[in-house]
Amino acid sequence: MFNRDEWILEQQNPMISIKKWQTTVDLIANLYESPIVHILQCTGRGYQVVVGSNTPTNPFRAGHHFPPDSRLFSARVISRGAPLYVNHAASMAEWRENPVVREHRINSFLAVPIYWPDGVSFGTICVLDFAVTHYSRTYQDLLLQFRDLVEGDLLLNNQFLQLLELSTRDELTRLFNRRGFFAEADKHVRLAQRLQQSVGIMYLDLDHLKQLNDDYGHRLGDKAIAALGTAIRNVMRDSDVAGRIGGDEFVVVLMTPDEQSLPKMAARVRAELKQLCQGELADLTLSVSIGYRLFPVTEISVIDRMVSLVDERMYEDKNNHQQQLDAR
Repeated sequence: MFNRDEWILEQQNPMISIKKWQTTVDLIANLYESPIVHILQCTGRGYQVVVGSNTPTNPFRAGHHFPPDSRLFSARVISRGAPLYVNHAASMAEWRENPVVREHRINSFLAVPIYWPDGVSFGTICVLDFAVTHYSRTYQDLLLQFRDLVEGDLLLNNQFLQLLELSTRDELTRLFNRRGFFAEADKHVRLAQRLQQSVGIMYLDLDHLKQLNDDYGHRLGDKAIAALGTAIRNVMRDSDVAGRIGGDEFVVVLMTPDEQSLPKMAARVRAELKQLCQGELADLTLSVSIGYRLFPVTEISVIDRMVSLVDERMYEDKNNHQQQLDAR
């Protein structure tokens, strides 16, 4: 998912058109006859230029970074949540330590804040000049209209991610559904290959779900499935990928160099599931069959193939459970 505390330039944002933003700042530069226009993003890591005007005198291109403690004009805009116009910074003591004034001889600054759809600050859109300027109120209001175009893209991106969340998440367990799991797991596996890391895969199947549905009804069966999903969520790390890929079938993918981490995780899932047998599930003895395997870098293949191999191990575990029951 999209992380607001990371740079936009480092993430995939289907509904944010950097090309359109570039066209916007270039148009502003022409209208305002300004040598420097940029859209600046603010995160916990500081400030970064997302797009900068293609004017030859612009020293702030896309990717230019300012530390979090920089005494920027934009920091004032963001903290106050209001536009700022300074037309002669060199004559004002409060701005003499501003890095763009001190190092780049910027004299004029006009900016408005940009917000995410929920009102959280994104950053600013700025017009800078080396000369003293005299922008009318109309020019200041016009920049607000350009700001609205940028915020419109942020809103579209937010709506897209919400729809993506709905289409890739399992409603019952809140884990990835089959579609979402294989898409994310494929990314996880490719990342492991780049990092030369082993991949662990765990395949889980709730035992005797059909009998549970027949004896107690599908509502209780759904509660049992949800309990297993919760057990998996409670055990997995933030970096792991887990999904419900069938009615009572779940898969977890993780990067780990330790083969013993897989049986340990399986034991923890079983312990968590036992703890979750409360309320309507209190009289039931839920169990889960689990297959797992560590794939060294040299054995990593496509995610579908690896999941199929681990699925076979899960069935071995399920058969062992059944043999133990039959022997009693």
